[in-house]
Amino acid sequence: MNTKAAKLKRKNLSWLLAKNRLVEQLGWNVFRYEKDKRKRNSKIAVAVAIGLVLLMIISYCGGVAYSYVYLGMTDLIPSIAIFISSVLTLTFSLFKSNGEFFNFSDYDLVMSLPITVRTIISSRFLNMYIWNTFIAFLVIFPMGMIYLFFEQPDFITHLFWFVSIFLVSLIPTVIAAVFGTVVTAISSKFKYTNAVSTVLSIGSVVVFLIFLMTVSTADLGFGELVDSQTGNLNAEAFSNLAPFISDRLNQLYLPIKLFKEAVVDGKLHSFLIFVIISIGLYFLFLQLLSIKYKQINTALSSHSSKGNYKIGVLRQRGVLLALYKKTLMRILKSTVAATNLLVGCVLAILLAISTLTIGPEKIVQSLDLADYFPIAKNAAGYIIAAMVSMTNTATISLALEGKNVWLIKSLPISPKTLYDSYLLTNLTFTIPTSLVCSLLFSISLKTSLIETIMIIVTPLSFLLFTAVGGIFIGNRMAYYDWQDETQLVKQSMMSLIGLLGGMLIILLFGVIANIGILSLEISTITLGINLFILIGTVLLYLHECNRPIKQ
Repeated sequence: MNTKAAKLKRKNLSWLLAKNRLVEQLGWNVFRYEKDKRKRNSKIAVAVAIGLVLLMIISYCGGVAYSYVYLGMTDLIPSIAIFISSVLTLTFSLFKSNGEFFNFSDYDLVMSLPITVRTIISSRFLNMYIWNTFIAFLVIFPMGMIYLFFEQPDFITHLFWFVSIFLVSLIPTVIAAVFGTVVTAISSKFKYTNAVSTVLSIGSVVVFLIFLMTVSTADLGFGELVDSQTGNLNAEAFSNLAPFISDRLNQLYLPIKLFKEAVVDGKLHSFLIFVIISIGLYFLFLQLLSIKYKQINTALSSHSSKGNYKIGVLRQRGVLLALYKKTLMRILKSTVAATNLLVGCVLAILLAISTLTIGPEKIVQSLDLADYFPIAKNAAGYIIAAMVSMTNTATISLALEGKNVWLIKSLPISPKTLYDSYLLTNLTFTIPTSLVCSLLFSISLKTSLIETIMIIVTPLSFLLFTAVGGIFIGNRMAYYDWQDETQLVKQSMMSLIGLLGGMLIILLFGVIANIGILSLEISTITLGINLFILIGTVLLYLHECNRPIKQ
């Protein structure tokens, strides 16, 4: 077989592996062959919900592009389109490497096939690329249609927009894959690999967020974007701010500058450089990773044990405590689950510490929101609750059992005991975080005793509700035939609802309590909301606690 034929065969094998993985992730075979109507209807309902979300994203991106046209800044659309698609791609891909390239469940099976390491890496990258290109399409296509419709450029510009759909996700995907590979390679050198990987991943996020916090935003005028009297967009402030942001983006991220020069200025060489960089980085990553790929995976799958192990004292635990410990360790030992599910707690703690160290007055002034400072004490509890509620492990705890769920069902325990273990695991992360943040906010805002109690009680009420709500969601949307945890944690509807659902509900009640639509004291309104949420939590828990475990 000549070299050309070998390369073609390798590409076909890469596509075949990626295709099989996509079929499994999308649950396509469930639609085609599943005879159980409940399972099929569940998949259809999830597909319809995802479709509605995608339509909302497309509509939003189209609306953003039209806003630029309306304000006479059509030439800024290419920059913002590449920026939004790149950020979304990077966000959804950042913690995928551990589970996508490394530590995936069928590693031994795949490596036993008569194919090269580069083919395997290429297939895994292709899977990430297809998903990320779909995300890029949701942004680039509607914004491109608006831009091309109003600008009426030549044919070559249409071609630039079309080709960019397939290129814009390459660089963010490579960046995310390199980040994950570096973290995984470092953690593989340690005994407690998953723990080190989790700490490094979360630590990197913390460092990045601290970097963003250090950037002064006082001169940007974000607070002037919305008219405080009418609530409408301030067109003049936006017109002054948008070009500045576009210039900064062009300086910080080279592909944005190259694409803007190609589309707006008609520079063909800029687009060619954009193409070469995007594809070149992919091949460079593929070549470098293949060198140490087996070594890294071997280190991850190897476990050291003591040669002088002796049985000591055996301790007996209660059923609930044993299930709680199992669930807790299941979350902590999974880098994908820990880094994605605990991000809400990390963000809340960072915000509380920055508020204490910098001062709440300076923070609201830097954002040009000084007029809203009087409601900060009343809104603090809702802000803490909204951020911490993003950590909702209860939503996916049942699904994390995977194909071993039969073992849980065979145990002589009631569903209530299992659900209680999931609730305790969730509250182990959220309640300590909430208490620490509430105390830090109370100190920085110099609240009175009553205000401090409200700042403490409000998050606790909502976090109890979101935890029980997680059980409600998980027991209806859980599925057990996932191939890797990334698919469950980052690509499932239940995870998305757990991440955003509670936050949206909390923000809604926070707005009701603080904008003055009710002729009552804010503290009275907040007290009433807390009582309402607690009563709803109890009723929901009583309704769910004895519900049979989802088949």
